[in-house]
Amino acid sequence: MTCRDLIIYILSNGLENEPIVKNGKLIGFMTVDEAAARMGVGEATIHVWIFQNRLNHVVIGDTFYIPISSKSPLESTL
Repeated sequence: MTCRDLIIYILSNGLENEPIVKNGKLIGFMTVDEAAARMGVGEATIHVWIFQNRLNHVVIGDTFYIPISSKSPLESTL
Protein backbone atom coordinates (compact mmCIF):
# COMPACT_ATOMS: atom_id res chain seq x y z
CA MET A 1 0.00 0.00 0.00
CA THR A 2 1.39 3.37 -0.97
CA CYS A 3 0.61 6.71 0.66
CA ARG A 4 -1.51 7.47 -2.40
CA ASP A 5 -3.49 4.26 -1.81
CA LEU A 6 -4.00 5.22 1.82
CA ILE A 7 -5.21 8.72 0.88
CA ILE A 8 -7.62 7.32 -1.71
CA TYR A 9 -8.91 4.80 0.85
CA ILE A 10 -9.45 7.57 3.41
CA LEU A 11 -11.25 9.84 0.96
CA SER A 12 -13.36 7.14 -0.70
CA ASN A 13 -14.57 5.90 2.69
CA GLY A 14 -15.32 9.31 4.17
CA LEU A 15 -12.69 8.95 6.86
CA GLU A 16 -11.00 12.34 6.50
CA ASN A 17 -12.41 13.60 9.82
CA GLU A 18 -11.86 10.38 11.76
CA PRO A 19 -9.05 9.94 14.29
CA ILE A 20 -6.14 7.85 13.09
CA VAL A 21 -4.50 7.19 16.46
CA LYS A 22 -6.08 5.80 19.61
CA ASN A 23 -4.14 5.08 22.80
CA GLY A 24 -0.90 5.65 20.90
CA LYS A 25 -1.73 3.05 18.22
CA LEU A 26 -2.51 3.56 14.54
CA ILE A 27 -6.16 2.51 14.16
CA GLY A 28 -6.71 -0.37 11.74
CA PHE A 29 -3.05 -1.39 11.60
CA MET A 30 -0.76 -3.67 13.56
CA THR A 31 2.95 -3.51 14.15
CA VAL A 32 5.39 -6.15 12.93
CA ASP A 33 5.45 -7.88 16.33
CA GLU A 34 1.65 -7.89 16.52
CA ALA A 35 1.39 -9.29 12.97
CA ALA A 36 3.95 -11.98 13.80
CA ALA A 37 2.00 -13.06 16.88
CA ARG A 38 -1.32 -13.07 15.02
CA MET A 39 0.08 -15.03 12.06
CA GLY A 40 2.10 -17.45 14.18
CA VAL A 41 5.49 -16.60 12.67
CA GLY A 42 8.57 -14.67 13.73
CA GLU A 43 9.12 -10.97 13.16
CA ALA A 44 11.87 -11.78 10.63
CA THR A 45 9.30 -13.66 8.54
CA ILE A 46 7.00 -10.63 8.54
CA HIS A 47 9.91 -8.47 7.35
CA VAL A 48 10.70 -10.95 4.56
CA TRP A 49 7.07 -10.96 3.44
CA ILE A 50 7.04 -7.16 3.44
CA PHE A 51 10.22 -6.95 1.36
CA GLN A 52 8.85 -9.59 -1.03
CA ASN A 53 5.62 -7.56 -1.36
CA ARG A 54 3.61 -10.52 -0.08
CA LEU A 55 2.10 -8.44 2.72
CA ASN A 56 0.41 -5.05 2.38
CA HIS A 57 1.96 -2.43 4.59
CA VAL A 58 2.49 1.26 5.23
CA VAL A 59 5.79 2.75 6.36
CA ILE A 60 5.76 5.74 8.67
CA GLY A 61 9.25 6.88 9.56
CA ASP A 62 11.11 3.61 10.01
CA THR A 63 8.12 1.63 11.32
CA PHE A 64 6.11 -0.83 9.25
CA TYR A 65 2.35 -1.10 9.82
CA ILE A 66 0.27 -3.97 8.45
CA PRO A 67 -3.50 -3.64 7.96
CA ILE A 68 -5.40 -5.59 10.60
CA SER A 69 -7.40 -7.30 7.86
CA SER A 70 -4.22 -8.85 6.39
CA LYS A 71 -4.05 -12.61 6.11
CA SER A 72 -0.87 -14.65 6.35
CA PRO A 73 0.63 -15.46 2.94
CA LEU A 74 0.81 -19.03 4.27
CA GLU A 75 -2.99 -19.23 4.20
CA SER A 76 -3.02 -18.83 0.41
CA THR A 77 -0.60 -21.75 -0.02
CA LEU A 78 -2.66 -24.25 1.98
